[in-house]
Amino acid sequence: MIKTAQLISTTIMKTDIIGFSSIVGELSDFELSKLLEEHKEFIIRIIYKYNGSIVKGEGDAFLISFSSVTSAIEAAVEIQKKLKKQRENVDGKFRLSLKIMISLGDVMHKNNDVYGESVNIISRIEDITPPDEIYLSEPAFLTLRAKNVNLEFVGEFEFKGITGKQNIYRVILGRKTLILENQFIMFTDLEGFTPILENNNYELFENNIDKSDIMFQNVVKKYNGCIRNVIGDAYIITFNGIRELINSINYINDYWTKACNEYRLNRIRLGCHKDTINIYRSCIAGNGFNIGARLESYAKHLIECENPDNKVITHTSNILYEEAVKYDKGIKNKFRKISTKEIINKLPLGQKKLWEKSFNKCTYTYNL
Repeated sequence: MIKTAQLISTTIMKTDIIGFSSIVGELSDFELSKLLEEHKEFIIRIIYKYNGSIVKGEGDAFLISFSSVTSAIEAAVEIQKKLKKQRENVDGKFRLSLKIMISLGDVMHKNNDVYGESVNIISRIEDITPPDEIYLSEPAFLTLRAKNVNLEFVGEFEFKGITGKQNIYRVILGRKTLILENQFIMFTDLEGFTPILENNNYELFENNIDKSDIMFQNVVKKYNGCIRNVIGDAYIITFNGIRELINSINYINDYWTKACNEYRLNRIRLGCHKDTINIYRSCIAGNGFNIGARLESYAKHLIECENPDNKVITHTSNILYEEAVKYDKGIKNKFRKISTKEIINKLPLGQKKLWEKSFNKCTYTYNL
């Protein structure tokens, strides 16, 4: 590191973890420390390949210097591509997303730190950089445009403390959507939840939300589930394996039945399916979620609902049933095959067509 003051033309890169404050709230001190240490090692391994040097680190962010813009870009691209690959194979709370900013200019190196307009503009570019992107200042772009790097113009910006309008560019990385195959999907919903608030029964409302939240947080911790979204009282959770899903259903049956008996909570319905899902930033998409939602919704017509002692109704697709039996033949007798007629005769015409389109074979209930 340079300890005496020197003015040097330098490429500066900054990396910053997206949503770090929310990540902190989800992790224990040990998990957070481990995550940050592994992230630092990940960054160091890549930038050292391209002769980068960490100027300073701030936990979730690193300021890094390079001798050339080309080296910085190559390092940034590798970081984003490897992070994307990692996100496909790790639990949600450990899935990191970065924004990377790169500038070029004369930089004052002093006391193991860097100063100058090129450094200042990095923080301004950071404010406009989306997750998983690499944004460049115009001097960095001008150095690269003759290189074999796919770039595009983002726009012209006025930044506080920076003289004149600044042209900003981005590196085109290609598809950033995560495609997660063979995901086991659980779509949940509380039965008769809306009338609780309509009747101003806030105690029951709060008990349902509190107990379901505790239950699903336990599902995440115990069985490696990942909460993809929460919409009111409905949870969308995915699992990497059938064992984790089945164990979660068993746990939910036990936990919610006891909670219902103690607090008189509402029955819960589960729709379970296996499919590919797509994730881009905060958006989750895929037909598997639609199937899970329909299974949960159609479960209200099952004969299991006629017994008030059944506090958890689990409705699964044929695909999920086949995966479960393949995993453990001993649980085959816990599934009940549902004929198309059992449900379709209770549906209005429009939903009958949707059922036939979604479930061309049959579905099953899972009963303990």
